Amino acid sequence: MMEDYTLFRTLVLINHTYTKVTLSLDEIKEKHPERRDIIDSMSMTKDELQEIATNWRALELEYRAAIQNAFRLEIINMELKRKIEHLELDIKAREF
Repeated sequence: MMEDYTLFRTLVLINHTYTKVTLSLDEIKEKHPERRDIIDSMSMTKDELQEIATNWRALELEYRAAIQNAFRLEIINMELKRKIEHLELDIKAREF
């Protein structure tokens, strides 16, 4: 199971990379506005990183919901096992 630290660290790394690309892009726009090839490429990268961060957040929410659901199902499973054990004891008691 993924740790909260790993989930958080990944989002921090995505955001950090987004910030680095943004700062570099701003600097290139200022110092070399004629370099449309680099500006366009970095702008696309910036947009992609934003999309990655958005999708990561959505996946993290789905992951957390799945963990909660698995926990809920585990509790139900334990309750059903306990009921089965009681029913088996009742059947054995009736056989005597």
